[in-house]
Amino acid sequence: MTANPALTGPAPDPVHTLEPIGVPLRRLGTILRRRFLLVLLVMTLGLGGMGLYLAKAPRTYRAEAAVLVEPRQTQVSDLQAIAADPGNANLIRTQIDLLRSPALARRVVERLALVDHPAFAPHDGVVTRVLHMAGTLLGVPLLDSRPLTPQERIDNATTALLAMVGQQNEPRSNVITIWAETVSPDLSADIANQFAQQYLEFKRYQKFAAVERAHTWFSERLGELGAKTRAAEQAVENYRLQNGLAEVLNTRNAPTSPTINRQQLDEAARQLVIVSGEKARKEAQLSQARSALRAQRGYDALPEVLNSPLVQRLREQEANLARRDAELSVSLGERAPELMALRSQRRGLQQKLQEEMTNATSGLANEVAAAAVQESALRARLESLRSAVTTENKAEVRLQSLISEANTNRAIYESFLTRATQLANVAGIQEPDAELVSAATIPSEPYSPRAGRLLAVSFGFSLVLGIGLACMFDRMGEGVSTPEALEAELGLASLGLVPSVGAKARGDAPYGRGAADFAAALSRLRGTLQVIDAQARPRVVMITSALPQEGKTVLATSLARNAAQAGWRVCVIDCDLRNPSVAAAFGIDPEPGLAQVLGTNSLSDGNPVVRRMTKGLDVIPTGVPEHDPQELLTSRRLAGILDMARTRYDLVIVDAPPVLAAADAQLLARIVDATLFVVRWERTPRAAARDALRLLRGADIRLLGTVLTQVHLSRFTRLSTGGLAHMYRYYPGYYRPARMPRA
Repeated sequence: MTANPALTGPAPDPVHTLEPIGVPLRRLGTILRRRFLLVLLVMTLGLGGMGLYLAKAPRTYRAEAAVLVEPRQTQVSDLQAIAADPGNANLIRTQIDLLRSPALARRVVERLALVDHPAFAPHDGVVTRVLHMAGTLLGVPLLDSRPLTPQERIDNATTALLAMVGQQNEPRSNVITIWAETVSPDLSADIANQFAQQYLEFKRYQKFAAVERAHTWFSERLGELGAKTRAAEQAVENYRLQNGLAEVLNTRNAPTSPTINRQQLDEAARQLVIVSGEKARKEAQLSQARSALRAQRGYDALPEVLNSPLVQRLREQEANLARRDAELSVSLGERAPELMALRSQRRGLQQKLQEEMTNATSGLANEVAAAAVQESALRARLESLRSAVTTENKAEVRLQSLISEANTNRAIYESFLTRATQLANVAGIQEPDAELVSAATIPSEPYSPRAGRLLAVSFGFSLVLGIGLACMFDRMGEGVSTPEALEAELGLASLGLVPSVGAKARGDAPYGRGAADFAAALSRLRGTLQVIDAQARPRVVMITSALPQEGKTVLATSLARNAAQAGWRVCVIDCDLRNPSVAAAFGIDPEPGLAQVLGTNSLSDGNPVVRRMTKGLDVIPTGVPEHDPQELLTSRRLAGILDMARTRYDLVIVDAPPVLAAADAQLLARIVDATLFVVRWERTPRAAARDALRLLRGADIRLLGTVLTQVHLSRFTRLSTGGLAHMYRYYPGYYRPARMPRA
């Protein structure tokens, strides 16, 4: 025998069609209503503690002074090398660090004599007092009890002062706010103003110190540069004298006369040109004279010959003789003795003229030789002078290098001298890079504690903490209080809830308080079972729970009565063989029961095991099992009995043992049509319910959903925000039976 074919195989879990449920605002409202006292307690403690703190906390006063940091330079000269650096992105941060320096705070302590002020006196902490008391009891000093030195007192006051002051700066602003917060308004203003004053004095001193350092450095450098300049100029003069150089270039770069060798070289070159030209001219004359002498003609072209007085007389005489020769040859004839004598005289005269020409040519040759000697001497002197000038040129290159070095040293010296003069002029007009734009005034109201802000913060923090604790306790709580939370926790659809009522309200003739709500809840659950699957409505439904005492038997018996009263044929089978309770619920003898039915394998009306309680309602108690319960529950006979019951009844309710108590429920779930999981309201541990469902899902069965049992409706309607709570809260009389009209 097997289960209903229409219901075989695991059916889809109804929760798979639901959206995940988190913690929405409605759920949060439910938690707050349930944990209202916890939230109220946390808020009361938070606000009360803050109020106590405000009552006991000392009042402090804050005074603020504003300082403008703006790097400036006196525009007298280019002093960027010695003045303050221009502002940059780190300037304000650097100035704030300077204001936080212990050295500046120590100046304020000394100026205001804060060492003697009670607020800056050293106070023993808790640990110090405990050690002092322990040392007193033990008779052994555990702490150094010597009095503080003046320097230690100043250091302690400085540390305390730094804890009472602060600085702040707005982005893209050069204004630094210096604030001081103490128990005295006057003291706060004095400290803030004194901090600003000491800061300005420090900045002014810093600039003067920078100028003084620069002046000292310039003085030292001027002495060194002056000595170096003089040494360089003296080296120029010594080198010039050692090398016999004139002042080719003096230290002022002005041109002067050339050296003697260069002058002599120029003169020798000029004379050589003249001598060479004269020599060439005389050589030409000598060549011409020699040519004429060899040809014995052309004497007229020789000026040296014509310029000789003797030659001129001889030429005149020869000319006269030539004229008489011509005259006599005409008048006397060629053979005339006078003519012959004249011609002999003329030949003697021509011979003398030839001799004179020869002598003139010899003179020219001597002159050419003398000119050649003179030219050679001049060339030798010229080469000597050129060598001397070359040596002088090399010396002049070194001399010019020395002159350039001397000029450079003098230029540097004069530049430093100019800057030193400018620095001396500007030293008396230095201004600090900051100025006080707003002095601190005496505050009229305390700055701390700020009651309104602290109370608001305390209120918000307490509220958030209370809500957080409420959510945490609700999450960590043992039970589930609403169907919505049950769905979110187990991932299984909730089919409804069953109110907690007395035995009179759930009997065959229910009456009393809650009877109508109880009956309505059962009817709603029955209707859900009827419509949950129209084509394959489950006929054999197992009801189980995670743990005992969760109301599964009450639900099984009450649902059976409700269905029978509606005209259904119902059978209740108690399969909890380990702890049976159905027989006691109906007030019948548990024997004979299921164990005997398995022996007869029959559900006939004459079978004494099947008890007819009312019309349409049969009950099969457990009986006394003769074998192990699991053997009975896994037997084929039990499956056959359920198959027969499925054909004879409209609804078969199987009361199964708790899932975590034994494996019986998992075994039974395989042979029933569906399983209904019962969770007790606010009692069943969440972990137990999750573990039980995990075991059931592991058995590959069909789970219809969950039911909350033993619900206190008054509290449920007050704390829940779901639809059922809304129904019970605003329509409490809807399920009450109508009054019968009087006869």
